[in-house]
Amino acid sequence: MSVATERRLRSPWTGLSLGLFLVALAALGLAVGRLVGTDPSEPQGSRPVLQPGHVLDSSAAAALDWPQWRGPGRDGVSEDAHLPNHWPDTGPPVLWKRRTSGPGYSGIAVQAGRLYTMMQDGADEAVVCWDALTGEELWRFRYRAYFVSDQGSGPRSTPTVDGNRVYAVGATGRLHCLDAQSGKLLWRRDLVGELSGRIPDWGVSFSPLVDGDQVFTHPGGPAGSSLAAFDKRTGALRWKSLDDRPAYASPITSTAAGVRQVLFFTAEALVSVDPRNGRLYWRYPWTTMMDCNIATPIAFGDYVFISSGYQRGCALLKIVPEGGALGVEAVYENTRMCNHFRFRTCVLHQGHLYGFHNTQLVCMEVLTAEMRWRTGGFRKGSLIAADGKLIILGEYGKLALAEATPEAYRQTALFRLLRRRCWTPPSLADGKLYVRDQWQIRCLDLRRPRGELTQSRRPIIRILPETKRVQNGDGP
Repeated sequence: MSVATERRLRSPWTGLSLGLFLVALAALGLAVGRLVGTDPSEPQGSRPVLQPGHVLDSSAAAALDWPQWRGPGRDGVSEDAHLPNHWPDTGPPVLWKRRTSGPGYSGIAVQAGRLYTMMQDGADEAVVCWDALTGEELWRFRYRAYFVSDQGSGPRSTPTVDGNRVYAVGATGRLHCLDAQSGKLLWRRDLVGELSGRIPDWGVSFSPLVDGDQVFTHPGGPAGSSLAAFDKRTGALRWKSLDDRPAYASPITSTAAGVRQVLFFTAEALVSVDPRNGRLYWRYPWTTMMDCNIATPIAFGDYVFISSGYQRGCALLKIVPEGGALGVEAVYENTRMCNHFRFRTCVLHQGHLYGFHNTQLVCMEVLTAEMRWRTGGFRKGSLIAADGKLIILGEYGKLALAEATPEAYRQTALFRLLRRRCWTPPSLADGKLYVRDQWQIRCLDLRRPRGELTQSRRPIIRILPETKRVQNGDGP
């Protein structure tokens, strides 16, 4: 070793640079660990790598949007990492609130500063677009449809935003593709009339899944028309398959055992199909009282978790290679986690499931089904996860913040936001929480304590360019 080289290695600046590099590298590892849901302190191989069901856009800006049912990964988890640890006793600041034109349980999708949802509008169902910062209506697409049940009327599905298009399905099975900016109708399909689809007792509730250049739906028709995929640009039917009756869950994607697949939770089974042609990979029979398979499956690594109410319980399945094909085997089945509604679907964070077992909020280790804690007070609530925290919405409007930890239920904030039935889970986009009951939507600012309405916020709202409202009527 030369003298000059030895001096460079002994230099304190060299050591400092190396130290900064190692710190940066560790931070990067921690960030990656959070994204995939693993703890970097755990030995490799001790837990499966947790993967989101499907990410519409991998850019940093899109990661803070909520463009579909259960968010960017279709898993109830936001990548927003700038949330407060506490709220004031009266809750976070309310940026705006608006009454809807009618009832419905549709979730809220947010992308590029615009909010998309569905609601009843007299004798019509409506897909609406509001300014996400102000609540101003930008456009409304209406079509004749009115669904009523003993559990409330109006649409149930959440629109899916993909690029400059919005895909929405109503409670009677009419699927529309709209221009995201103007609300113009691009194409539509009638899943009941065209594919002999069946409307479940409590309405068509699945939210359409966009993956690649296809839109995946669950008409529930007989004679090979239970599942269907359409070209997302033209609406042309790509394929249809299986005969399963419809349930209420939304489809997800999974890459398990090295194979890309689409999972549908039908009234009769959890099924996996080839996204290219609908060919069945595997099925796991799972029936429930009144065909109530409702909660969205949760896929991670080679595993998938399902849960149903009415004391049917839950199961963890492992997808395995099987003689050149794919098979599935049960890791466990039990009644420790009964997700009654699709709005009660669990979230998975660092190897633990947080969700509503009937009316109890519980934490369960996903691989072993070990129960860690349980608490009450929310009735049949819903929740999402972000920044190591749980945001919990009770059935009648209690909003809570708690740590996402298996050690104990640690609540850091609680207040009552709404008083009517809240069967729609919150949506979180760029630090703003969107909460809905049957008749009202509110936008809360989770990034600023109450009273700190800085000058940067009001001018932003005032100088937004006025956008023309478009009312499309029934369409062609």
